Amino acid sequence: MLDAVVLILLILAFVAFALAAFNVTARVNLVALGLALWVLTVLIPALASL
Repeated sequence: MLDAVVLILLILAFVAFALAAFNVTARVNLVALGLALWVLTVLIPALASL
């Protein structure tokens, strides 16, 4: 289950980075969103192992 969540977050981060690379305008900063999702993929397993 945890692997599926991480995979979904990584896919969403990839989409955010891809949209930012093609200069798609959005209300949110797509680079910041991609980085936040990427960091979550590291934090979630680390917190789950506590």
